[in-house]
Amino acid sequence: MTHFAIGRYAAAAIRARPRVDGELVSQILFGEPVIVLQDGKQFCRVRCGDDDFEGFVRADQLLSVDERTYLAQVDDPAFNLDLFSVIMSERAGIPITFGARLTGFDGLRLNHGGTPFNYTGQAALGQDLRTDAELLVRLARKWLFVPGQRRGRTPTGVDATSLVQLVCRVIGLRLPRTAPAMAKEGRSVDFMEQAQLADLAFFDNRKGEIDHVGILFPDSTILHVHDRVRIDAVDHFGIFNYESGRYTHRLRILKRLLPNDEKPGILRTKQERVADAAANQMLIF
Repeated sequence: MTHFAIGRYAAAAIRARPRVDGELVSQILFGEPVIVLQDGKQFCRVRCGDDDFEGFVRADQLLSVDERTYLAQVDDPAFNLDLFSVIMSERAGIPITFGARLTGFDGLRLNHGGTPFNYTGQAALGQDLRTDAELLVRLARKWLFVPGQRRGRTPTGVDATSLVQLVCRVIGLRLPRTAPAMAKEGRSVDFMEQAQLADLAFFDNRKGEIDHVGILFPDSTILHVHDRVRIDAVDHFGIFNYESGRYTHRLRILKRLLPNDEKPGILRTKQERVADAAANQMLIF
């Protein structure tokens, strides 16, 4: 019989198999809601409330909640906006990370498993956050220099799709957990010259499979995860890494999740783009 739960601690591993050495496929953050599909002595099979992602989580990493609490954490959550913070009870503190959801938060206090906690960090109800490009960019910029980690979703290690999904979710945009599925969302942007702030750029590998994503920033740059969260140059060829002196990712498609902006695009002038492209073409891939 299914029931509801939330993440008990800062982050719980979601594994492909119900084993401690099972492949890490994602993580559940503090307060994130899941449906428990199958109970087990050590592992539970869960479905994530936002995107229906499924996997196995240690039972002791979950906190059972009623349906009302589950729905509140899905539809009207309060998000922690600090990369790292701590909630404090009378006896102890629990570390939390960006995107953690604060159950029953009233601006100062929350209730987690029947225990009251105080929180004085930066937090906001999802409904109070603007769904706009500048806020998305500010939230994403907080992650600069966080190390890359495949399937990670915390400031101790994050991958490209997880970072994009997390910052978009905080401003009310729900996305799938994989790059190919994410690329099906939003509206297509035909040319890089038409791109605007906070559009998503997707990149493919040599097999033609979409395997990378980043957020477009001002001045022909992109925030993405490549070894670490970083800002690199981007054009209609792909991502150009000045440290290595070459293109590292090949552009496949541009998508827009936010309303169209009447302001000029984020790219440099045509003359600057042409000059950069000519200089870099011999270095592509």
